[in-house]
Amino acid sequence: MTENEPPRISTGVTGLDEMLGGGMPDNSILLVCGGSGVGKTIFTLQYMMAATDRREPCVYVSLEESMKKKIKNALAFGWDVSQVCEKGLVEYLDLFMVPHSQGVVEPVDRVRGKLQFSIDHEIEMLVKKINAKHIILDPLTSILVHEQRSGKKRFLIGKLFESIRNLGCSAVITTEGMPKENDFYMEMFLADGVVLLGKDIKDYKLTKTIRIDKMRGIDFDDQPRRYAITSRGFQVFSKEPVLI
Repeated sequence: MTENEPPRISTGVTGLDEMLGGGMPDNSILLVCGGSGVGKTIFTLQYMMAATDRREPCVYVSLEESMKKKIKNALAFGWDVSQVCEKGLVEYLDLFMVPHSQGVVEPVDRVRGKLQFSIDHEIEMLVKKINAKHIILDPLTSILVHEQRSGKKRFLIGKLFESIRNLGCSAVITTEGMPKENDFYMEMFLADGVVLLGKDIKDYKLTKTIRIDKMRGIDFDDQPRRYAITSRGFQVFSKEPVLI
């Protein structure tokens, strides 16, 4: 790392850190994009557990899939999320979105019921409660899926990203699906970094690939690389070319 480069933090994924030249810049927002089954949630949990290993508190916002199920699934990788919660290193929001008439969508906590404040404000309160250094949101798509107005979607995304930046946290946010060429995605524009996760079948063999689409402020490996999900989570083969 040169004198002009920002401090780095580990993503918890060794091969990806190598592609980033040592990790993602501190206080940046990383957007992780991909379809179903590529491992986005596993990525977020691995990132979170790596942060707690460094004693860096995290706020995890779970949408769609319940946090209870994520905690159970994490045990398969040797990650005891309940333990780090008990230690005060993780606070989480366990939300699902309830659509109402006239396009109104209401976030509801699976434990506490209807939120008293907006998602942004709830995140802020938890960050301040434990002095969190990281915010993880999985997936952003759930907040926007019932909103048909493009202007409103952009407003919600911009408001959320601005709130995270004002809190001075690093963040990992997932979104469903891969970006389409010539389409405008507000979240990709606002994020400091974008990682694309994909999978393809060739000659009856499944290959998972990871590519860094952008990362502000640093040099990085922009070539697609193969990755696997093992019993220890994400493993990126940063030195191997993807065979086409």
